[in-house]
Amino acid sequence: MGKNEHGTDIVTLSGDDGACATVYPFGACCTSWTPYKGGRDVLYCRPDAKFDKSKPISGGIPHCFPQFGPGEMQQHGFARNIDWAVTKTDGGSSPSVEMTLTDNDYTRAMWPFAFKAVHTITLMPSGQLEAKLSVTNTDNKPFDFTASFHTYLSLAGDIGEARVTGLDGAKVSNRLANTEGTHSGDVVFDQAIDSVYFAAGSSLLLNAGADQKVKIDASGGWTDAVVWTPWTDMENCYREFVCVENAVLGTPAVTQPGDTWTATSVFSA
Repeated sequence: MGKNEHGTDIVTLSGDDGACATVYPFGACCTSWTPYKGGRDVLYCRPDAKFDKSKPISGGIPHCFPQFGPGEMQQHGFARNIDWAVTKTDGGSSPSVEMTLTDNDYTRAMWPFAFKAVHTITLMPSGQLEAKLSVTNTDNKPFDFTASFHTYLSLAGDIGEARVTGLDGAKVSNRLANTEGTHSGDVVFDQAIDSVYFAAGSSLLLNAGADQKVKIDASGGWTDAVVWTPWTDMENCYREFVCVENAVLGTPAVTQPGDTWTATSVFSA
């Protein structure tokens, strides 16, 4: 484990095939992933991203846990703006880092439950990136939560050429227009989007333009998906990224005492 110029801890994963990833224990956030030597970074960090722990990192694969979006606690919950402990690292053909967060006075002030969350980032030998989140109920009563990987994906081409496939036929909630319906076709980017797709397919594909494609395969507890672009609300960078997220939103995840909920996202590019 090393440190950046601000003294913030970072973990660098390097694969035998030249793949590499950068992970911050602050927020357990993977901020960079290059799937092969000399390749292009698949993830994106916004120009206003802070890496000194003064705010959650705006980019990469931030957490939304135990709340997605506005609600009773701070926006997107607390997991993305708190230090996680590095509890395990592995090298070899599948280098990985495991980070763990348990309840403390800070978390219990917002969410009065005992829990253990484990996030593992792995560079797969097949050139994929795996992000796995497990949440164990260590309390004596059940709790529920919503969550997502709020993944920022870099666009190789123009945003007007980008599209997301795999959501045709899903029930959709347009959070900007406050409307609901059934989505048809691909998701295209020609305006601001903040939409939740319920009971989404387990495989999503972002065609990012310039022959770049990013596939996201979901398993475990992920049931839904989110697509977001701020459009011209972020004039200086909106053409450079879109967010395509695995999530559990429509029906919150419920865990009984001693139970563990697990969800995995596998990225291929």
